[in-house]
Amino acid sequence: MKKLLIALLLVTSSAKAQFLSGNELYASITATEDYKRLYAMGYVAGVADTGNKALHCINQGVTMGQVFDVAKKYLERNPEIRDFSADSLLTIAFAQAWPCTHKKKGT
Repeated sequence: MKKLLIALLLVTSSAKAQFLSGNELYASITATEDYKRLYAMGYVAGVADTGNKALHCINQGVTMGQVFDVAKKYLERNPEIRDFSADSLLTIAFAQAWPCTHKKKGT
């Protein structure tokens, strides 16, 4: 799983056209303006929903506030990689916080 996440990070970060970097997302997360924080919350929710049950497995009952806190904490603790794409960084953060533990068929 860790190799898959690293590969995802490298592949998506090498593309020339990034929609949003970790630096840009972190700036929105920590902004004083409500509209910027709401934008960040929507972005984080989108990444969380998109990868849930495939790349990470967020437990039922986890609040959006918790998901947002995990995203913020990951970006705060890893400033050296915030230039990578925000979606890749969040995918790694969520996979670390909520790894999928289900077994694949045939194993």
